Amino acid sequence: MENRTKRIFISDIHMGDDKSMSTPNPYGWFKDNISVLAQFLDDQLNVPDVKEVVILGDLFDMWVQPVNYDPLTSFANICSNPANKKVVDKLKALAATPDIKLAYVPGNHDMGMNVAGISATKQFMETTFPGIRFFCNSSVPWGSYTVGTLAAEHGNHYCLFNAPDMWTAKDTFLPLGYFISRIVAYKVSQTGTSENYYDILVQFRKDSMEQPNFVRSMFDAIAKDAGLNPGDSIDVNGVPGYPAAITVDTVGKRFSNLTQNWTNTLGNINLAAATVGDLENLSCAASLAYFDHFGSNTNIVIFGHTHIPILDPRELDPRADPAAHASNDPWNYIYANCGTWVDGSKGGCTYVETEEDANAGRHYVRLKSYTSKTVIREGFVRL
Repeated sequence: MENRTKRIFISDIHMGDDKSMSTPNPYGWFKDNISVLAQFLDDQLNVPDVKEVVILGDLFDMWVQPVNYDPLTSFANICSNPANKKVVDKLKALAATPDIKLAYVPGNHDMGMNVAGISATKQFMETTFPGIRFFCNSSVPWGSYTVGTLAAEHGNHYCLFNAPDMWTAKDTFLPLGYFISRIVAYKVSQTGTSENYYDILVQFRKDSMEQPNFVRSMFDAIAKDAGLNPGDSIDVNGVPGYPAAITVDTVGKRFSNLTQNWTNTLGNINLAAATVGDLENLSCAASLAYFDHFGSNTNIVIFGHTHIPILDPRELDPRADPAAHASNDPWNYIYANCGTWVDGSKGGCTYVETEEDANAGRHYVRLKSYTSKTVIREGFVRL
């Protein structure tokens, strides 16, 4: 019997519908790397040592849709996009194979928009990819994959602009990041100029931080940059909790108390960590939610969301110098981020591989690059 000891974690594919690729100014994030990902998934089908492939969210993208287009409210149009067939077929094959498990944890771009949406997502995934394992709470669009002392999730749950909205409205979970994504997509569709969502957040957050309500100021500035006025409409027809259309100004007002609400409700993840998590690094969130959490035995945490691949091993003492760590010694904790598969990403196509070596008592974590399959960085904890 083959000895399967490895798990593969990927995230942030962002498959879009056909319009996102075929308009005069394509605004989708994933087109050029479709064949690359299909080959990667085929590799996993044919290696003897992988026992599970785990997708940590944003497999499908229902957010990157211009504000003047009908919103996407299901995965059907994305999954049926002929351009995505190579990836969809490989995922079906992975879900069906008896030797390898396929798991899926939703992110923010493919989250359920309300409670009914979570159930619909589960049904769609299990019908489309028979055999897939779906990890998500039935009442909140947040899921966590756990095995032993390893925990993995998308990571948006800890981010100011992209965590499920639990306070603004009772009948939808969509956060402010949904509207920012649609505004950025609108700008790209109108101008043909490529825009990175995270670069936009960084740029306008820095410009707005000194304002009394920096969230509202930032949102207004992003809309203005895209050529939208406060009275311009955003098409939200069919989106739970909204009328058929809503103005830019109304959205800004709706989320104007975002920072106050976050401080009052989200417990372990403070506002500073939540803001940094959306823009740069979820390492602090991993510590607050898992490593430093009383009673937790988790020593490996894997996220996606930021599109920035990273492997961050740590000692028990946070003041310890990582450079002094002996290469043959285990780390106390390892945080890793899968990166992304979107076109033109700065880090290229990346993934995280874990491997359990029972004989050596080691649980390895490796950040790797594809197509080279080279190890960018690795570390291990005690198994």
